[in-house]
Amino acid sequence: MASSPRTEERVADLFDEKYETLRRYVTLLGLSPEDAEDAVQETFLRLHRHLRSGGDQQNLEGWLIQVGRNVARDKLRSRWSKLLRARPERETEDSLRDPAESAEASLLNEERLVWLRTAMAQLTPQQAECFRLRAAGLRYREIAAAMDIGISAAGELVQRAMARLQEASNE
Repeated sequence: MASSPRTEERVADLFDEKYETLRRYVTLLGLSPEDAEDAVQETFLRLHRHLRSGGDQQNLEGWLIQVGRNVARDKLRSRWSKLLRARPERETEDSLRDPAESAEASLLNEERLVWLRTAMAQLTPQQAECFRLRAAGLRYREIAAAMDIGISAAGELVQRAMARLQEASNE
């Protein structure tokens, strides 16, 4: 089925509006900058196919987040699978460090990441997801649409996540 100018325009408008937000979000899910770029491109390609085939046009912002999340998870699974096949033994911390980073900066960044992972693990799955979406730049309305919850519930989940992270930082 051929694309209509309206479909092309809708995809281009959403790309301009949501590209950076979606890129930040999939990066927060754990993708490298290069993989995040690929994931966003793949997500918008799927959006184009979805609209071209006459797919539902309701809540396209939420649709983008859900598809972006799925693409990111697929990329993460693929990356881990390749790593395990290529090198079954555990990667050493030295091989994962940025070579341009000083040892002190590397240690501080590592400590921050450990703290953040530990603190995020204390959140409920919904709180963690809402927090990641908010950190990616989405507004409460957009988070609610992506999570299929009410706007006030999205705001409450983000606030609870922030309060728990604040408590963890004071401990």
